[in-house]
Amino acid sequence: MSGSTEVAGRDQSTQLSASLVMLFARLAVAPLFLYSGIGKVMAFTTTAGRLGGADGIGAFLAGGAIAVELGCGVALILGLFARQAAVALFLFTIAATLMFHNFWAAPDAQVVMQTINFLKNLGLLGALALIAVYGPGAYSLNAAIKSGA
Repeated sequence: MSGSTEVAGRDQSTQLSASLVMLFARLAVAPLFLYSGIGKVMAFTTTAGRLGGADGIGAFLAGGAIAVELGCGVALILGLFARQAAVALFLFTIAATLMFHNFWAAPDAQVVMQTINFLKNLGLLGALALIAVYGPGAYSLNAAIKSGA
């Protein structure tokens, strides 16, 4: 059963609760990506260096990461293209987690911190998956556009 069909079959109170939960999920997840994207802008050379060098591929990857984090973060807040943004951030988070939070290969002094970050990102993946499946909810630009408001 699709997310929209399932929500449509619920009573009004449940639909209101679901929409508030989706609004909360979007507003709770987005700031992490916005903060990270702004941090990458402010330290672009360092970010590019960590991704393969300030020239060429590193700069390209850093620019892409910034675009994904800022663009999709704003999309989640607004609830516009929220499903697509959640999917993009889901894939981005998998890549970032495997590249930078690989606790199994971290030095002993970093294992605990990298494990925490890895597990935190698993939680983010869960929230992003819910947004991708169920959409942004009634409190979103997407819903306003569909209703003609």
